[in-house]
Amino acid sequence: MKPNEIPACDRDAFFTLSHLCEPADGAVSEALAAAPPQKVIERLLVGDLKKNSRTFVADRFAKFSLERELDFCESINAQFITRGEIGWPRQLADLDETEPWTIWSLGSADFRLACLRSIAIVGTRDLTPYGRGIAREWAGEIARKGPTVLSGGAIGIDISAHKGALSVQKPTVCVLAGGVHARYPSSNEHVFSEIMDSGILISESPPRESPRRQRFLTRNRLIAALTQITLVVEASRRSGSASTAGHAHALGRTVLGVPGSVHSAQSEGVHNLIAAGTAILVNSVDDVMRHFSLAMPDEQRAEANNDWRSLPQRELDVWESIPCRGGIQVEEIVSKAQWHISDVMASLTELTLRGLVTSDGIIWKRT
Repeated sequence: MKPNEIPACDRDAFFTLSHLCEPADGAVSEALAAAPPQKVIERLLVGDLKKNSRTFVADRFAKFSLERELDFCESINAQFITRGEIGWPRQLADLDETEPWTIWSLGSADFRLACLRSIAIVGTRDLTPYGRGIAREWAGEIARKGPTVLSGGAIGIDISAHKGALSVQKPTVCVLAGGVHARYPSSNEHVFSEIMDSGILISESPPRESPRRQRFLTRNRLIAALTQITLVVEASRRSGSASTAGHAHALGRTVLGVPGSVHSAQSEGVHNLIAAGTAILVNSVDDVMRHFSLAMPDEQRAEANNDWRSLPQRELDVWESIPCRGGIQVEEIVSKAQWHISDVMASLTELTLRGLVTSDGIIWKRT
């Protein structure tokens, strides 16, 4: 088990709290600013914090089993991390009281590391061929240049962006509105499977929780906070991506907008964001990368570009198995590093995200 910066009882309490309440619950978030999570749970159960939800919370608590839920996470290979633990993304602290309590992940990458140098690509579900092409092509180009592409896994622009990163064999991060086991929409399951092979699915809702209307909105603040850039490709006047852009702008993140036809309703929201000064107009991936370079905090850039001397043992073994000159195939790395192939693939993903190795899909080389 990894070392913690918080007591185990606090970790368990954050985990429990996430099963009892909706993400970003205002009253709970406010209470957590003044008291540890165990005390907040006690207040919820006696009705001191939210009297109108006492019965609901008590019923959920009576049915909740910490051991059962931990066992379920292990059974599906899901990882979780709570606020305050080592490895928790520090940029989430910018959300203040609405900072998540627990995040679950399922996949091959370290989501904290993946998000250190990331660009969110969001937009409408009702996309046009133009929007689909931009989302997919730009995501592929961006991923090739180094940043991780992050989106919400929804039909439309989101899934097109994920496909773009996957098409160039790069990991991508998907922030779900429901749990990592109750993935939505089911029509994107084949893409979710591809994402898990090299990237990662994450959620602040417990693994078996289905998405609800409110969770799509609260999820948007995570997308905005985790990334340095939010790129809006297409958005209608009332598109949910405008919510993500609003959160990003409020957090001081850079918001970029891709212009479209003045006759297209799917671009009206983007044009409104640009006109209001919330988003900056961009015409190319080079424009996006220029803004990304300016937006990347020095501390995060240093952490993301960490050198080999700070690598965990497994990643170090894999890195040392790759020759200084020339390339090597995965089978040879497995033989030299003496790790299981699944561990080697996970390590290669981490090394790619750190910018220490590169691959054409077959041959791996040091950068």
